[in-house]
Amino acid sequence: MWLIAIDEAGYGPKIGPLVVAATAWRREEPSSNVMREDIGVSVDQIAPDPFRDITKSVNVGKTAIRVDDSKQIFRGGALTTLHAVVSVSHHACGRTESLLAERLPSILPVDHENIESVAWLQTLAGPPSGLIEFVPASQTQAAVDQWARCEWEIVDVAARMVDAKSFNRFCGGEGDLPPRGNKSDLLGETSIRLAVDLLDQVTRAAKKRKPIKSRNTSTKRRTGDDSVASQACDDEPVQIFFDRHGGRRYYAGMIQEIFGGEPVKIISESKTQSVYETKRGALPVRLHFTVKGDRFVPVALSSLHAKYLRELAMASLNGYFRDAMLSYNQGRSRGKAAKQSRKAKTGGTSTISEFRPTAGYPVDADRFIEMIRPVMVSLGIEDSHLIRSR
Repeated sequence: MWLIAIDEAGYGPKIGPLVVAATAWRREEPSSNVMREDIGVSVDQIAPDPFRDITKSVNVGKTAIRVDDSKQIFRGGALTTLHAVVSVSHHACGRTESLLAERLPSILPVDHENIESVAWLQTLAGPPSGLIEFVPASQTQAAVDQWARCEWEIVDVAARMVDAKSFNRFCGGEGDLPPRGNKSDLLGETSIRLAVDLLDQVTRAAKKRKPIKSRNTSTKRRTGDDSVASQACDDEPVQIFFDRHGGRRYYAGMIQEIFGGEPVKIISESKTQSVYETKRGALPVRLHFTVKGDRFVPVALSSLHAKYLRELAMASLNGYFRDAMLSYNQGRSRGKAAKQSRKAKTGGTSTISEFRPTAGYPVDADRFIEMIRPVMVSLGIEDSHLIRSR
């Protein structure tokens, strides 16, 4: 049985990308005809919690980590804990890249090329002189072993990163192209497409018996080899979980479009949860959109990945404009020195005040935009490329 969990970071801010992250999980069954009824039993309702081992605190080096809603784990400051959680996931999936820069193309397969073209996101994986390294496997092994006690195995991680220009194009159109929808539509469409893409990727890999999980000891314990256990069944059930946002309740039309026109059965559309059933090829799929869905451990882990990538993006953006402001101020200072008739201090337009970073949320974003406006004009940066329209 497959499970895909989705959550976002950066839905509300005015500056910085919207990030949607997904984790893929698999539970091995002894045979293809066992537990076919699971498609009708939501995994997040099972007691005791099958993911309880992943919620327990464990040390990664000197850092204690646990999986919970990202707002409980990260409240600003250093990214040490988020980085440690992401590193454990990285090794639990059997990945061997040592640098985040090496992993980003496979984490962001749809958006990586575009993100590399955005000047203020080019140090997403760290500056050239200090590329971000995953915590070594030797320091994550205890956590990987603890996670391996769970009957569900994490198989892969993927994400979408929607920059402001792409965000505005979707919500506001471009040239003769009309808007495709509002930001709720953007989040829903991006999330569902990410889930489908990741599902297709992991099921193809399982059928080919690629060694995605070669480092996960629980796979070796149950199958005796380093592959993704038994070959995937063509009709293996799938459950997908989303953290529902913005008061939206109805997703059937969007699901049918993204799932290639497959019929969609509405199970429920309540104030707290919307549930649907459809198919991806022969795979029966059950989708859950749940208010406060990040209480479910797999969704919480996706939330932590989304938050980590969003924070790295904001660090890159703030670093870019800090350096740009420094260059701008230095240029203005040289200009003033050459024009001795000018006073050292003018009305505030010749140099920019001391740089203060932003998290991108509306009120502070306005302060940040006013601060960097001279740099934006100097560099020819259009508002629509940096600032979300809604």
